Amino acid sequence: MILAAVAVAFAGFIGGLSGFGASLVGTPLLLLIGLPLPQVVVINLITTMITRLAVLHRERNYIDWRRVAVLGAASLPGAAAGALTLHLLPPHALRLLAGAVVVLSGLRLLLRPTRQAHPATPVRQTVAGLLGGYLSTTTSLNGAPPAVLLASAKVPPRTFVGDLAGYFVVTNCLSLLLLVTAGQFDTTGLAARLPVLVLAALAGNILGGRLVGRVPRAVFDRAIVGLIVVSGIVTMVGA
Repeated sequence: MILAAVAVAFAGFIGGLSGFGASLVGTPLLLLIGLPLPQVVVINLITTMITRLAVLHRERNYIDWRRVAVLGAASLPGAAAGALTLHLLPPHALRLLAGAVVVLSGLRLLLRPTRQAHPATPVRQTVAGLLGGYLSTTTSLNGAPPAVLLASAKVPPRTFVGDLAGYFVVTNCLSLLLLVTAGQFDTTGLAARLPVLVLAALAGNILGGRLVGRVPRAVFDRAIVGLIVVSGIVTMVGA
């Protein structure tokens, strides 16, 4: 329990700083501790959703609400597809494919850095939302696609964090409902742990959030790209 709380707190700190890295950090740590993947997915979705509510309030003046609405709406069919294909196809194959897409997206940003921003058009937002929704119910690593979108658009750090917060609140809520409907909501033995893990995640998130806007833009951009690549690798390794 102590190890899980420390892992979630650290993941919350990374999530508070980067806007999306909590699940990709928390997933391997919680798996290493010995928690089964279905429970790790539930923990990540719940803790990220709750911590992002605080961020949503804090960054409300910097958020592009229309973009959040498109990303969130587009995530619903993606999350539903993930919940369905979870039973139809081998999970390891799905994770390998998803991880490969994320890694290639991150490497594109890393190897071909653009000085000019690529506008986050509604079409790109829809594609990012669909992919993120699919990753949400299959691996809980649903932050990379919208993060790639926002990184390519070179939005300001606080808008980056705020937009992702809104996206996570919507997508994680929908994903949890879909997992419950599909019978994949595994909370065995988590009833007493979840409140402690949520508090640990909130504490870490608050600490990380205090650094948003204080980190140099170049460092922030490199860190985001690095987290995107790591997210994809973690997804594939978990397969």
